[in-house]
Amino acid sequence: MTGLTQKIAERIDAMKFAALPAEAVQTAKRGIIDTVGVLFAGREQPVVQIVLKQLAPGIEANVLFTDRRAGSADAALVNGTAAHALDYDDVALDGHPSVVLTPTVLAEGERLGSSGKDLIAAYVAGYETWAELVLRETDKHHGKGWHPTAVFGAVGAAAAAAHLAKLDAHKTAHALAIAASMASGLVANFGSMTKPFQVGRAAQNGVLAARLAAGGMTGSPDALEHRSGFLSALSPHGKVRLDGDLGEWQILRHGLNVKRYPVCYALHRSIDATLEKKPAAEDVAAVEIRIGKLQAAMLRHSSPQTGLDAKFSAQFAMACALLKGRVGLAELTDDFVRSAPVQALMRKVSVATTDEADRDEPLFAPADQVTFRLKDGTTLQTREVSHAKGHARNPVALDELRAKFDDCTAGRQAALYERLARLETEIGVKALFPKP
Repeated sequence: MTGLTQKIAERIDAMKFAALPAEAVQTAKRGIIDTVGVLFAGREQPVVQIVLKQLAPGIEANVLFTDRRAGSADAALVNGTAAHALDYDDVALDGHPSVVLTPTVLAEGERLGSSGKDLIAAYVAGYETWAELVLRETDKHHGKGWHPTAVFGAVGAAAAAAHLAKLDAHKTAHALAIAASMASGLVANFGSMTKPFQVGRAAQNGVLAARLAAGGMTGSPDALEHRSGFLSALSPHGKVRLDGDLGEWQILRHGLNVKRYPVCYALHRSIDATLEKKPAAEDVAAVEIRIGKLQAAMLRHSSPQTGLDAKFSAQFAMACALLKGRVGLAELTDDFVRSAPVQALMRKVSVATTDEADRDEPLFAPADQVTFRLKDGTTLQTREVSHAKGHARNPVALDELRAKFDDCTAGRQAALYERLARLETEIGVKALFPKP
């Protein structure tokens, strides 16, 4: 009987652009466009500059859409780190698929001379692989301390890179097995520079795993489903499905959730609710947000002092929304976070949790809600928000995505946006990058 590793490898090998549902093509393009935009916004972040200083010289792939170049695995590392540095990239599958898959397919696609159609098909191969693995677990990985983007992203990136390299099913299975031993990332590092770095590493490891498999390196043929393999190691209580048929077109069911705020996605529904029914900040005596227990577990910082910490703070999100009427890149600065009005208002915010879980997204509560107690004794309560604006079931329009892209790129990449928007017509991916 063919095992899980082999089944996934065979599906990756068989995937063709011509067979992709139109909605899958559009979802992949949205993910790639959004990731490129936030990559530009994150290029100057300190973590990116630190990683750049360690970069070995190379010529295979573009780095950060500049005139700098590196080996494809290293380019994927830097570009993935930059795209996640502001935590502004899209969300799905308990993580951030596009921020791993896009740097992977761009770097390897440039090295291999791939077409736009090749990139899209590889992205979907990576997404489907990631989905197949992460959805087999009953217990949520965040609750055990694993960062799914960095863990499952490495295997998804290997799938995408193997597809681009046109590896057969045999070598693709080895690539998946190799990547499974390279996958890691911790929730404990949320709010630090290591969070975007471990995401960049997932892309780098996926590229490297596929290239090693192409060169003849082997891995166990059942590395994913073995009782001592990838899935079991991540599930110490054994609440994981190791056999059975593969799901079909998970990208259609789960899609992508585009972020409208550069903070942890666990906060987006509460921010939407607050901005819809925002009392004057000076009138607020107390604020309570009601969210899921696992959502709350990701929000490590109740009294943040830096922009990085503030991305994972319910207290900051509520204070910022009340004081500024928005939560944007301009507010995620150390000075604003430390300002007296923000610090004072954060002390008025509390978090209540529920054990109830959304049927389709168990990491979240069925809905989030915010309650304001005003100084005059009045209580205001927002509506319950089940899907933040930008969610796959409450999507942003294309012009709204363009607006975010332009904001992230300071309006200087209109031609790049147009090329990405017609990616399936691009004969060569190299046309996306500045000429060396």
